[in-house]
Amino acid sequence: MNKPESSYRILGADYLVSNDTRKTRICNNDCILGQSGTGKTGSYVIPNIQILDHSLIVSDTKCTLYEICKDDLIARGFKVSVLDFVHPEKSCPYNPLSHIKRFANGKYREQDVLSLADSLVPAMDKKEPFWEMAAKTYIAYLIGYVLETLTENSQNLYQVSRMHRLFTIARGDGQFYKHAAANPNSFSSRKYQHIRSTMIADRTWACISEFATQALSMYDTNTVYNMIGRGTTFDIRSLGREKQVLFMNVSDTDRTYDGLINSFYTQALHALCAEADSRPLHRLEVPVRIILDDFATNAKIQNFDKIISVIRSREIYVSIILQCISQLDSLYGRSTAKTIFNNCDHIIYLGGHDYETAEYIASLAYTSTEKVLTLPPDKEYILETGKRGRLVDRIRPYSTL
Repeated sequence: MNKPESSYRILGADYLVSNDTRKTRICNNDCILGQSGTGKTGSYVIPNIQILDHSLIVSDTKCTLYEICKDDLIARGFKVSVLDFVHPEKSCPYNPLSHIKRFANGKYREQDVLSLADSLVPAMDKKEPFWEMAAKTYIAYLIGYVLETLTENSQNLYQVSRMHRLFTIARGDGQFYKHAAANPNSFSSRKYQHIRSTMIADRTWACISEFATQALSMYDTNTVYNMIGRGTTFDIRSLGREKQVLFMNVSDTDRTYDGLINSFYTQALHALCAEADSRPLHRLEVPVRIILDDFATNAKIQNFDKIISVIRSREIYVSIILQCISQLDSLYGRSTAKTIFNNCDHIIYLGGHDYETAEYIASLAYTSTEKVLTLPPDKEYILETGKRGRLVDRIRPYSTL
């Protein structure tokens, strides 16, 4: 296939779509559906990495895309980095605390602290969220304490985890009490009062502390310290200023760093929106696409249904890659998953055995569920907003390499 003259992306063997949303009047968000082995990575991810001319964040659960694509990307003028959640010791630096906004007077944005704490404690018990909510408040306090008492080079999650150990041993007394008493109006001091009130009941505090330990323990290791504790961090906003590709090596079986992965996605979307809003036209100078391969195996992005609804005008786009619709339902809930799907103006279906997904595709492609379920391996359905669904030839996986 010849390289197109303008900015396009590849959805099928002979199916190109423009990335100019002001020309097409639809958003550039894609949803790719297909069971394991249908070639989602080889038919969609790699061909688009090869052709897209703007910045990318690419999640990679196979940890192979960097080696496959780096030479070509560098030759095309891209900066290439790897954020490695499988082998953190090999990763470029990522310090979530460095992405908390600081004002001219030196104070930090409290909302960013709350958002980070929220992402570090993934929701597990929807019926009894009290313990998780209390642990998030406590971790927000620890983050605020680190930001207020330590030097900038020491402000990282390793120190937050260390302060948790010290706070537990001291039962909140000593240095923690002194700081709260000396700075009664600071963010951490206000949170300190909430924490002290829960410590009156030993069993309650023990449960909250245990939740916090589970959320923070992985950051108290030498392995992850190489990623989060070097005093520097990957500049997320630079993706919107110059052509770069950031590969994210993410395990599809090990859930150890889900909180950190969740934090990155949340901070990346907020940072890129802030970068766009800082520009006269409220658009990124260089558009950014986030390719979320094996999306259901990664961490849950906070408020993703709301964010995906507003990023188009800022030149930020996402490609959501799933095996079936139910994966998104289980991750976000039915109504939220529906909102996410509705904000993807291109749906590419590569095949599978899930009846609900096949029924959904059939209804939009004006065909039978049986035809969708018996889709030949060299074909795919493309559903584009404003057009009838089409059966087209699929790119043979990895044939573009």
